[in-house]
Amino acid sequence: MNAVIAAAALLQAIETAGRWRCFQKMGCSGWEALLPVCRTCLLFHELYGSGRRALLLLLPVYNVYVLLRLGIDLAFAFNRSAWFGAGLALLPFLFFPLLGFGRSVYLDGSLNVQ
Repeated sequence: MNAVIAAAALLQAIETAGRWRCFQKMGCSGWEALLPVCRTCLLFHELYGSGRRALLLLLPVYNVYVLLRLGIDLAFAFNRSAWFGAGLALLPFLFFPLLGFGRSVYLDGSLNVQ
């Protein structure tokens, strides 16, 4: 049981480090990756221009689509594929470190996602 908890904590730490670097590439403060609600609103603000769209995550079935769309749009903002975006949404502990510590460059709002 302790090994499972330790493994989960390690995966969470790796994901947080990847998000930290990802946010730094986006021009934001890295510490904002530590606050769950703040980081979600910040991602919506950076990608869509308004953090209010994060409220769509409160809708029971529609939130799955919104989360997948957020991952795909984030991947497109870093010039990655839609499959990478689905990986960001479904396996963030693996794909955020790849995005944060990889050679991907944020396209700085040149992607006009509506």
